Amino acid sequence: MEFRSSHSGCRQVEYWDSFYRSQNGRSAEWCCNWTDLQGYISMLVPKPTSAVQILISGCGNSELSVHMYDAGWQSITNVDFSTVVIAEMLRLHVRSRPHMRWLVMDMTHLQFADACFDVVVDKGSLDALMGEVLDISLEATSYLSEVKRVLRPGGKYACVTQAHVNVLGLLLQTFRQGWLLNVHKILLVSNNSNPQSQPYLFYAIKNSAEDLAPVKCFFGNSQNPCTESQMQLVLDAVKEENRLRSEGGLIDTADVFGQLHQGRRTPLTLGGLYPTVVLDAKPDAEPPAIRCGVFLVPKSRAHEWLFSSEEGQWQVIETAQAGRLILVTLDAQQTDMEYIKQVLSPSIKHLLPLDCRESDTIPYMTTNDALSERILLEEIESPVTGIIHVEEVVLLTEDSLSRRAEASKPKQYRRLVFRRNPNLIQSEASLIPVERNSKERARSKNVVDIARRPNGKKKKSRHKMRDLILSSYPGDEELRVDFSYLSSEYHAGMISGLCLNAHNLEQWISAKEPIRAMIVGLGAGLLPMFVHNHIPVNTIQVVELDGVVGDVAKRHFGFVETERMQLCIADGVEAVSAIARNTSISLRQDSTSGKNPLGDLPSTKSSHTSVGGEVTSKVLLAEVARPPLHAYEIYGHSGGSSNMQEKLHILIIDADSEDPSTGLSCPPGEFLEEPFLRSAKEALVEGGILAINVVSRASSPHITAVALLQKVFEEVYDLEIEEHVNRVLFALSQQSHKSGEGVIEKARVFERITRAFAPWKNGPSVKEYAKKIKRLK
Repeated sequence: MEFRSSHSGCRQVEYWDSFYRSQNGRSAEWCCNWTDLQGYISMLVPKPTSAVQILISGCGNSELSVHMYDAGWQSITNVDFSTVVIAEMLRLHVRSRPHMRWLVMDMTHLQFADACFDVVVDKGSLDALMGEVLDISLEATSYLSEVKRVLRPGGKYACVTQAHVNVLGLLLQTFRQGWLLNVHKILLVSNNSNPQSQPYLFYAIKNSAEDLAPVKCFFGNSQNPCTESQMQLVLDAVKEENRLRSEGGLIDTADVFGQLHQGRRTPLTLGGLYPTVVLDAKPDAEPPAIRCGVFLVPKSRAHEWLFSSEEGQWQVIETAQAGRLILVTLDAQQTDMEYIKQVLSPSIKHLLPLDCRESDTIPYMTTNDALSERILLEEIESPVTGIIHVEEVVLLTEDSLSRRAEASKPKQYRRLVFRRNPNLIQSEASLIPVERNSKERARSKNVVDIARRPNGKKKKSRHKMRDLILSSYPGDEELRVDFSYLSSEYHAGMISGLCLNAHNLEQWISAKEPIRAMIVGLGAGLLPMFVHNHIPVNTIQVVELDGVVGDVAKRHFGFVETERMQLCIADGVEAVSAIARNTSISLRQDSTSGKNPLGDLPSTKSSHTSVGGEVTSKVLLAEVARPPLHAYEIYGHSGGSSNMQEKLHILIIDADSEDPSTGLSCPPGEFLEEPFLRSAKEALVEGGILAINVVSRASSPHITAVALLQKVFEEVYDLEIEEHVNRVLFALSQQSHKSGEGVIEKARVFERITRAFAPWKNGPSVKEYAKKIKRLK
C-alpha cells in the first residue's frame, strides 16, 4: 500500500484498482525509497537466508520487496487487496524472482496460520488505514491484531510511518506486554525523498523477556527544520508512554471494547467516515433492556443538541435502555437502512461487548425520520470519469408514512456519485412538487420536470418507496429539481463568498459593463444553474472535461444551455490559460466517435432506462427563462457568440481529482500550482475574484495552496465548511476599494444586488456564511 493519501478512499479497493491502472506499470513509493531503508532492513534481519519468512503487508506496486529479494531475502510473501496491482506485479516479477509470492488478500483479515512469519514489513499501510489525524480506525486495530497473530516468537514488526498522532498512539498502546518497541528516525539519503515529510521506523520484537520495557528512541541530530515539530511530538509521546509503563498497571488495549465500562464515553470515527460515539450506561442507570444497540443519526439532525452534546447523548442511551449504545452519524449519501447495516456491521462488530459479537440480533435504531431505500436510476461508464451513478433517495417521516400531514410529504433527492470516490456526493438536487396545471409554473426558471405520473392512473413498481412517493402527491403535481436550493454547503459557501467582490460587481453593473463568469467543473449542473438564475452576469462558460458528465447533467438534472450560459467540453487548465494568453482552446473529442460528446444531445424531452431494464424515470428539460429583472438589467449581452478569450470577472474552480497521489479529492493538483494560479490572475479583469473548492483530509495541500495564493494574489480569504473537509479559498486580483469594510457589510451589498436581480427563495444566507470567512492576506 504505497503512496496513499489519508482520506477514506484509501480503504476502498475500487479506489486503488483505479489508481494502479493509471500508473501503467510505474512504481509509486511512499515517503522514502530502498536507498533510505536498506540499512534499517539489514539491522532487523542481518542474515539474508531463505529460512527467514517475510510478509510485506499492503505491498502495492512499491519496489521494496523487489530490492529485498535481490539483496538476498528471497522468502517474501506480498499481499494487497487490489487484484489489479497483484496481477501487474506477478507479470513483472514472477519469472525473474520465482521464489517470491504475490497474493490478493485483505491485510486486516490475513489468511495465514498463527506464528508463520519471522518479519512483517509495513511501509505506509498502517498510515493509510488510520486516515485522518484524529481518526481511530477499527481496520487498523484489526490489522495490528493480525500482525501479532502471524508473527513467530522473536518475530519482528517493522512499520515505516509518518507517526501522526493517531498512528503513534495506536502503536504505543498495541505493543506493550511481551514486546520490545524501538523508534528510529529514518535518515533520508535518496534524492527522491520528500524533505517536508520525515518518516520513522517503529519495530517491535515479540515475546521479549521483559514486560512493559521502556520504548527506546534513536533519533540522532535533526537535519531538517521542517520536521522538528513532528520529531518533538514523537519524543513527547514516547516520554509519556514510558512514564505510564514505569508506574505499571497498563494493560493491552488492542481490544478496548470487549467489556462494558460504566459511564465511559468514547468518540471515534468509524471506518474513517462516520463520526461515532460509544456510550456505556452510567452506574446509576436503570437495568438495561438490551445489552447493546446501534443508533443511526441522520446527517440532517446531527447538529441537534440531543445528538451533538454529551448531555444529550447520555439522554439517548437512557431512553434506549441499553447497556451500550453505539451512536453513528450517517453520511449524507446513506439512505437505505439495509444497505447501511450491511456496510457498518463489520466495523460495528469490533465495538460490541465480547458476548455480543456472535449475535445476529443487535438492534439498529434511528429517529422518526425513516431512511428509504436508495434507487439506482442509471449506471453510466465514462472513459474519463469511470463508473457514474445517478441515484434517487427519499427521507420519510412517521407522518409521511401514515400520510397524515400535508407538511410531512416525502423529501426526495437526486444524486450524482462517481464510483472512484464513493464517499463523496458530487451533486445533490432537491426535488419539489409543483402543480401541473399551470404552464407558467411549468416553465419556471427554478424548476425542471424530473418525474411524471399520468393523472388518475396507478403505476405498478417493484420499488415500494417510489409507489409511496408518487401516491403521496395529487394528480396535478409533479416533482422537479429546485434550482434555487444548494444542498452542498460548499456550493452555498462559494456563492456567498462572492460577496467579497460586491462593490466591484455593483460598479460593473452601474457602468453597464458586460460581466463574464467561468465555472470549471459541471457536476450535475446545479451550481451553474444557480449562478445563471440568481447572479447578474452576462455570460457563463461552464468548462467540463468529461462529455458524459454533461450528458448526465442534461438528462437527469435538467441542466440546460441558454443564450447566457454555454457548456464547453475542454480541459479547465487550458481554458483558463487560453484566456490569460488570449488564444483559442481545443474542445475534447469523444474517443470512440471523434465527435464532440455533447454535439448530438437532444435539448428537449428524453427518457432513460435503468440497468435492470425497467423504465425508472422520465426527464423533461423545460426551458430555463431569463430571470425577471428589476433594479439591475443585464447589459451588453452577447449570448452564444461571446468570445471565450475575453477576461473574466468571476472564476470558480469546482473540479474533482482522480489522482490519489496528490492527497486531494478536489481540485486536481495542477489547479493549485503556481503556473495555473498566475494564469488565473491574468485571466481575471482588475477586481476579479477566484473561488476554489479544496477537499483534502491532509492539511499540507491546503497550506501549500494558501501560500501560493498569497504569493500570486493581492487578497486571500478562507471559508472552512463545518463538519466537512472542504475549504473554499477566495482570491482577489487587486486590493479591495474599501479595504477597511467588514465582510458582513459586503454581504449586505451583495444580497441587495442579487435579490434585486432575481428572488433567492431557498438560496443560502450570505451573511451567515460571511461570518465564517477569514482573511488570510
